[in-house]
Amino acid sequence: MGAQDEADINTWLGYLEQVLEPLPAIERADIVFEARAHLEERVAAGLSATSALAGFGKAEQYARGFLDDHALTQALDSRRALTMARTLLQVAGQSLIATLGLVGFLLFAVTTLGAVACLLIKIAKPDLAALWPDAQRLGNWAYPILIAVVAVDAWLARFSLVLALKGLKVRSDRE
Repeated sequence: MGAQDEADINTWLGYLEQVLEPLPAIERADIVFEARAHLEERVAAGLSATSALAGFGKAEQYARGFLDDHALTQALDSRRALTMARTLLQVAGQSLIATLGLVGFLLFAVTTLGAVACLLIKIAKPDLAALWPDAQRLGNWAYPILIAVVAVDAWLARFSLVLALKGLKVRSDRE
């Protein structure tokens, strides 16, 4: 391998390492090591460094899959709904799975908040809680019903996030 080929590869790998900065150092080093091995293999097979690098594309494009996979793993490991929603929001424009997961989350989150509001109104002002016909017939049954709606909707909101993230993770693992 010529000096210019080596310089071109080192420049690209240095930029790749910068782009991969959000990843843990060990993971970043492994990715750069693997990329270097593949590039050197291609150059040894007779390609120029420019041709070998063109096959990898821009460092940002090459790193995108690793960064997205890391973000998905972090979101799932966090077990926090807002972290998971934020991660899905970042990839929603690129993925139908992420968009559907966000829509499900928002739908169930809004109904959860609505049920919480109804429960608070029922507690604070029971005479105003007739939000639907024949609501007075429910009497005190409105409390457990609303609590159940809150619990089920909150679980479904979280489930839609986890399901979408796992779907994206499986898809990224296949690619």
